[in-house]
Amino acid sequence: MFDFNDKTVSISSETIETVIGAQTRFKGNVKTDKPIRIDGYFEGDIDSTALVIVSSCGTFKGKMNCKELQLMGTGEGTVDCSDLMQFAETGKFVGNVTTRSIITVPGSILHGSCKMIFE
Repeated sequence: MFDFNDKTVSISSETIETVIGAQTRFKGNVKTDKPIRIDGYFEGDIDSTALVIVSSCGTFKGKMNCKELQLMGTGEGTVDCSDLMQFAETGKFVGNVTTRSIITVPGSILHGSCKMIFE
């Protein structure tokens, strides 16, 4: 769960199988059904049936399909979230978003379009 008051993510490190480290630059594609955390730079496509976290020092550029996205860092491209996209006050995204639910807080930036899924 995301706590906007103390800006921490309460997911244990053993839950997250894939971490792009703070000093890591990754270009390519990832497909996973486990949570992924980006602390460094990721450029490419992410296809995940789980949670994706872009930490405050993380950057994502590309196309992302995921269940949930917690954005504390920066992103650019296209995001399709089947469930929820959450922004922290440090979260910045440029591009197109499709999601069922979105949470933004003062200070966060979404520059682009947002399409809400409803059924």
